[in-house]
Amino acid sequence: MKAVQIKNYGASEVLTFIENLPVPAISDNQVLVNNYATGLNPHDIYLRKGMLAPILEESLPIIPGLDIAGKIVMVGKDVKKFKAGDMVYGMMDANESFSSSGFAKTGAYAEYSVTREDTLSFIPNGISATEAASIPLVALTAYQALTKKAEAKADQKIAINGASGGVGSMAIQIAHYLKLEVTAVCHTDTNEFVSKLHPKNIINYDQDDFTAGSDKYDIIFDVAGNKSYDLCKDNLTETGLYISNVPTENTFKAYHNPEKENIFGFHNKNRYNWVLPSGEDLEEISKLLISRHIKPVVTKVFDFHAVQEAHSYMEQNIARGKVVLDLKPES
Repeated sequence: MKAVQIKNYGASEVLTFIENLPVPAISDNQVLVNNYATGLNPHDIYLRKGMLAPILEESLPIIPGLDIAGKIVMVGKDVKKFKAGDMVYGMMDANESFSSSGFAKTGAYAEYSVTREDTLSFIPNGISATEAASIPLVALTAYQALTKKAEAKADQKIAINGASGGVGSMAIQIAHYLKLEVTAVCHTDTNEFVSKLHPKNIINYDQDDFTAGSDKYDIIFDVAGNKSYDLCKDNLTETGLYISNVPTENTFKAYHNPEKENIFGFHNKNRYNWVLPSGEDLEEISKLLISRHIKPVVTKVFDFHAVQEAHSYMEQNIARGKVVLDLKPES
């Protein structure tokens, strides 16, 4: 099968296109998906550069990528919900059983990928595979952060730092659905794009520092990863919550060590949102897509062979919404 591998950590040039890899085998609770498209995420760049090596302890070579959208071609004997021929999407996890680090094994930059049944949902009618591939990781990140970590309630005020990216643009839409008052923090160049998502307020971080103002928020969702809890804590209400979704070795350790979370105030005011693959959550997201409370935001599509160019584009930090890799399956 065709796939992209990382054999050494480094710049985008380490992404190697290979055409003769074996199709992976599946376990009893897994399915084999013929990928039509995959969404690109900052995680893929962190992985490529070796920034996640201390967390993942994954040996090279590795196939990167987490978002899949395509057709099931084979199911394990314990799979009940899906069958061959179903069009599905999800944030894949190649582990046979759940692990708290769903990033431990990946493989979406490939013609075929293996994932557990419980990571998938049917692609909603009217959503293309390209659009579907843009959704799983970013929508799950925003949905889990707002509904589970923050337990967001109507009329609460939220500041989304990094509002123009994949997670940020999805977080604005989900926050609207939850009836939150949204302040989007983004670069001036992305104003036109972000304004179409209809936040109540826009703050341009290249002109104003939202943490230097006196405004208070019930939730500060730091998607960009450049505003720490210490910088944001004075802008939280008395019961306010700071949430970050940017993976680092320290946040990962805090996520797995509740005592450390309490010591450093993580538990009460400062939380890390480690996104987890979940077909159940994705079904709720599918309902929001069907009802048009949220929509896919795909801004650029690259051909499979242009994966190095796609990563370079991502690293320019000019993307609005999601970048997708078109895998062009053979019919």
